[in-house]
Amino acid sequence: MSTAPTSLGRRHTKKTDSCRRALALGLAMSMLGAGTLTLTVPSLASATPSGCADVLAVMTPGTWETTSDADPRVPVGMLAAVGNTLKTTYGNTVELFYTPYAASAFDQGKTYGDSKITAIDAINDKVSTVAAKCPQTTFIFSGYSQGADATGDITSSIGNGKGPISADKVLAVGLLADPGRGTDGESVVGPQLAGTGIADPRPQGMGTLTRRVATICDPKDLYCSIDKGRNSVLGALGTVLSKSPGASTDNAVVGSGARLASALTSDFSHADLSGIGADVADLTAAVNPPAGQAINISNIAHRATSLLDTLSPLADLLTSGTANPESTSNLSSAPAGTPENAASQVLTGADASDLPGALSNVNRIAAAATQLIETGNTSLTASSPEAATLAAPAAALGNQIAPLATTPPEILGQASNVLAVLKPQVVVDQVLNIATGITSINYPAILDNLAMLPQKVAALDVAGAHQIAGDLNNQFAPLVKMAADADLAWVSQILSALPDPTGTAHIAAIVCNILSRVDIIAIAHNVGQIQEIAWQVLEGNPAALAGLLPIGLDLASAATTMLTGTTTTTDVSLLGNESAPPVSPTQITNRTQNMDLSGLTNSLTAMSGTQDTEALTALVGQGLQAASFVASGTHTNYAGLTVDNSGRNAIQWITDWFALQIQHST
Repeated sequence: MSTAPTSLGRRHTKKTDSCRRALALGLAMSMLGAGTLTLTVPSLASATPSGCADVLAVMTPGTWETTSDADPRVPVGMLAAVGNTLKTTYGNTVELFYTPYAASAFDQGKTYGDSKITAIDAINDKVSTVAAKCPQTTFIFSGYSQGADATGDITSSIGNGKGPISADKVLAVGLLADPGRGTDGESVVGPQLAGTGIADPRPQGMGTLTRRVATICDPKDLYCSIDKGRNSVLGALGTVLSKSPGASTDNAVVGSGARLASALTSDFSHADLSGIGADVADLTAAVNPPAGQAINISNIAHRATSLLDTLSPLADLLTSGTANPESTSNLSSAPAGTPENAASQVLTGADASDLPGALSNVNRIAAAATQLIETGNTSLTASSPEAATLAAPAAALGNQIAPLATTPPEILGQASNVLAVLKPQVVVDQVLNIATGITSINYPAILDNLAMLPQKVAALDVAGAHQIAGDLNNQFAPLVKMAADADLAWVSQILSALPDPTGTAHIAAIVCNILSRVDIIAIAHNVGQIQEIAWQVLEGNPAALAGLLPIGLDLASAATTMLTGTTTTTDVSLLGNESAPPVSPTQITNRTQNMDLSGLTNSLTAMSGTQDTEALTALVGQGLQAASFVASGTHTNYAGLTVDNSGRNAIQWITDWFALQIQHST
C-alpha cells in the first residue's frame, strides 16, 4: 500500500510552536491508530478578510450525484462524508463548495465531455471569485468519477500556470475513480494499478503540483484502471466518449469520434413519459373547448411544446438503430417490475405507434399557435378558420399515439432513466460482444465447409454431405447467436468510427460489414435441412434425395457473400468515416482491400491473442456501462476499499489527507 503524499503547500498563517506540535501529535496518533478517526477542533487564527474562509474545499460530485441548480453548500454523493467531517472539525474556517453542474452522460442532451465542461466552468468561476475577494484563502480540491475528471483537468492547468489561481494556493488534491488517472505528477494511494483511466491521462501532467495530488482507484474499476493496449476496442470507445465534441483538439476525436458521441446523446431532460396520455388528452381538449368558450392559444402552445419534449427523444431513439429488437432483447427478458422491463414495454408501444406522424402533427400545432401569438392573437373562437387548422392535426393524435399513451403511467415513468442512456449502453454492449465474439469463430473452417458442401450435394455424396453439414451446424451456432443478438450493420458503423491504432476495430468493422450482408439464418437453415435429408437417405429413405439438390443450390447462393467477401463500403452517414487508419501490416491492408474474410479474421484472431480477452468477456457479462459512465458496483465501493495498513478506506484517507494539509498550513 502507498502512504500519503507528504509534499505540502505554502504556509499562509502563523501559530506558536507548541500549538503546532500539539496539533501534529494529535493528528499523527489518530492517523496511526485503527478505527474511527477523531480530531481535536483546532483554533485557527485567520488573517483573511471578513466573510472569507481560511480554506475553500472544492468537492465535485460524480455523474448524476448533483445538478446545475443544486445548493453548493450541501454535501452530496461519494464525497459528502469528506466535507461533513471537515466542516465539523473546522467550522467556518473551512468553506465547502460542492460543485453544481450538469453531472450527466448522454441523457440530458449533453455528452459526458460536454457535461464535464460545465463542472470545469463552475469550479473556475467559484475559485476565481473567491481568490479575488479573499487573497489569503487557500484551496483543497477533490472529485469523484466525472468530478475527478474535471478536478484533475483544473489541477493540471493550475500546476502548469494556466489555472484560475497560482499553484501555491493549493494545499492538496484528492481524486477518486479518476477517468484521467495516470497523469504524471500524481501519487497513487492504495492498491497498485495497471493501465490508465479510460479517458486517458492529461498530457501536461500536474506541473508544480506534483506530489500534492493523490489519486485512489479500485483496480477493478474500469473508469480509472484499464489497460488500453490489451483492451483496445473498449479503450478506443472510452477515449472517444469521454471527450467533448465541441472542445477537442484531437482530429480523430473531432471527426468520427465527435459524431459518435453526438449520435449517442439523447435529451430526455424535459421528457414526461408518464404524462404523455394526459398531455395528448389536454391538448385535444384545449383545441376543442366546451361550447361558448374561447380557445386559449398560449395553453395550446404550452401543451404542444410539452408533447414535443417527450416525443422527440423517443422518436430519435427509435430511428437511431439502437432500439431494434436485436439490441434490446435483454430488456424484454428482464424481470417484470424492473425499469429494464418497463423500457421494453415502452419501446414496444412506441414502435406500434405512429411517432413520425404524431411529431409532424404536434409540430404543426405548435407552429400555428406560435404564429398566432406572434401576431397578437391570444384566443380564438371555435368557428374561426385558424381553429380548424389546429383541430385537424389534434384529432389525429389520439390514434397515432394510442399504443404508447395507453401504457400504464407507472410503466412509462419507470422506463425514462433506462431509455435516456440506451444508446451508449447498447453500443458498448454490442461492440464488445462482437469484438470478443468474432474472434472465437473458426471462419476458415466454415468457409472451407461452405465451399465443399454444395459440391458434395451436387455429386450426391450423401455421406460426405451429412458429415460436412454436421460440422457446419456446430461451427455456425455462435454466428447464428451473434446474428440474432446484434445489429451487425450498426456495430460495423460504430467500429468504423473508432480511432483504434491497433487496427482491431478497423478489421472488426469490415468483418461485421461482410457478415451483415450474409443471411446467416438462411444458411444455417439450409445446412440443417441438408443434414436432415442426408440422414433420412442414410437411414433407408432414398425418396428424400429429391430435395437435396434444390437446397444445395439455395445454400450456394446464400453463401456467396461469405465465400467471396463481396461487400460495399460501410454506410457511416450517421457517424462519419474519419477514423484514424490502423497501424497494421501490409498483409492486413491487402486483405482489407480484397475483402478476404478468412485472412481478415485470422489477423483479428491473432490480435485478440495479445489482448485481455478474458477481461473483455467479463465486461460483456457484467453488462458494461462504461459509455454512459453509469456507476457499477466497483465504481461505488470506495467507502469499502482499504487503502493503507491501518485499515482506512478511501474516504477516510482523503479526509485525513486534507486535515493534515490544513493543519500544516496554519
